[in-house]
Parts: sequence; structure tokens; C-alpha cells
Amino acid sequence: MQNTICQSCGMPLTSKEQMGLEKDGSASVDYCKYCYERGEFIDKVSMQEYIEMCSLYGAQAGMSNEQFKAHCTKIFPTLKRWQTS
Repeated sequence: MQNTICQSCGMPLTSKEQMGLEKDGSASVDYCKYCYERGEFIDKVSMQEYIEMCSLYGAQAGMSNEQFKAHCTKIFPTLKRWQTS
């Protein structure tokens, strides 16, 4: 796989099943299935709005929501999706 993390949310991409789909049905090499479907982003939001949404999942990453929000604030600007917006 070209990228090891989703270039929208930072989720590790460890299997083809986790990948989003392009318009032609092929697997996206950049984005996970939770962010990208049929060649489009599922959530049409700004980076800051997406960070707020993702911060609710801090416990799943072993962090408090505030710690996870700080982590996302640092990481998201380096991801492909957010560099073009």
C-alpha cells in the first residue's frame, strides 16, 4: 500500500478492506472507507470541524478527547486532504 495512514483522518490502513473506494470501484490508496466513498469525501466539512468530530473517538486511541483533539490538530495539516483545502 502506498500510504500507511488515511490521508484524511490518519487511521492506519492495514488492509484493503479498510480502504475507501474511487468512482470506478477501485480501492483508494489514500483514504479509508470511513472518509471516502465513490470518489468523494463522506463528510463535507472543514478541517477544524473534522477535528471536532474525530475528537469524540479519543478513548479508542487511548487518549482523552482533549488529548486526541490536540493530536489531530498537529497531524491533520500534514495529511493530503487538508493540504489542498
